[in-house]
Amino acid sequence: MELSNFFDNLVANLNAVGDNPSPQHFTPPPAKPFNLTAVNGKILPDLLMYDYLTRNEIGSSTFAAIQKSELALQYEMQNKGNGEVKSYYQTGTAVHSYIEAWSAGVSLDNYLSTLQVMPTFNRGTTDGVVTEIEYYANLLGVEKFAPPKLIADKKVLADELRKECEKSHNFVTEKDAAVIAGIAAELQRRHETTGILDWLLFAKSEWTFMYKHFKVRPDLLCDGLIVSVKTCAQLDNAHKDAKFKYGLKEAFYRYVLERVTGKKHDTVFLFFETVAPYQSRLIYVSPETAEYYDQQVEVLIEKATRCLASGKFRGYEANLEYGVEII
Repeated sequence: MELSNFFDNLVANLNAVGDNPSPQHFTPPPAKPFNLTAVNGKILPDLLMYDYLTRNEIGSSTFAAIQKSELALQYEMQNKGNGEVKSYYQTGTAVHSYIEAWSAGVSLDNYLSTLQVMPTFNRGTTDGVVTEIEYYANLLGVEKFAPPKLIADKKVLADELRKECEKSHNFVTEKDAAVIAGIAAELQRRHETTGILDWLLFAKSEWTFMYKHFKVRPDLLCDGLIVSVKTCAQLDNAHKDAKFKYGLKEAFYRYVLERVTGKKHDTVFLFFETVAPYQSRLIYVSPETAEYYDQQVEVLIEKATRCLASGKFRGYEANLEYGVEII
């Protein structure tokens, strides 16, 4: 196939699966209370984030690896939790955590007071790393200590102290704190035209759903609707991210939720800009786009289930230690 024909076919296929999702400016459905019950698997409404992350079931990020190969899934499963562990309290988490706090009646000032706003430390200098160490030590109540001599060892100590602090503090950057304040104002502006805050009062936040080998933890749930909170630098690109970047992940969420609850779910993205004036956009996943990714997930679920049931991942049957021969 000629290259020009390849790209023509590619564009045609993208159009066929919902290149024009409707509508980008999505008006929330009527706010109303609802209940969730499990007909398969189970629902864990109070599971802590840390406990969710350490469970062995396959979440959306690990599951996505099987798009590459069965070996990639095996690798992600084997290496889960190895290496440097990133703090889970990052920009996206802080944003929808604020929305959850708001729905519980917590004011912005009170919510921000629960966060530890991180100064910016210059790790390129010895003084900068020492200042970072002193900052963490102060949070831990350590008054006297002798930091290592080498700057590399100082950085290791700073990392260890931060991990210890993260057990009892929610760290956010100065930028993230400003983003949260900006989003609070944007939510109020949007509420005046859509009533979004009334809608979110009935949303369920951070509920965990378990089905066989799989787990999902949607940001927010309304009646029959998954609300996925996302951030982006430019709002004009949000609809592209909704379709291309997050399409498979959200289909995986729908798959697990629908098996657990026995009820069909749609997806809407609530995007916020991370720069002033922190505008927002609700983007509805069209039925065509949802169907396209739902079909992909069905195939990948079947493949992953077969691998998990047999313990065989293509490439390991030859008992090669790394799935390849090292020569």
